[in-house]
Amino acid sequence: MAKPLEPGTDVTWRWGAHVARGRVEQVFTAPVTRSIKGTEVRRNASPENPAYLVTQPRGGYALKSHSELDVDG
Repeated sequence: MAKPLEPGTDVTWRWGAHVARGRVEQVFTAPVTRSIKGTEVRRNASPENPAYLVTQPRGGYALKSHSELDVDG
């Protein structure tokens, strides 16, 4: 696995036919659940495949696995 991302890293991910952007705010290395826009989102994070709470430019949040993200830039 690649090196875990640090908070403050700008990232992208595929969202349908589009690409979404955001910035890593928190890193999780154990299973995590967050309520995002009223929906419970869960990721089975581990030290080998961390999960990240990502803030989006318009103020939204996303909970993403390491394998879902690309470094922006």
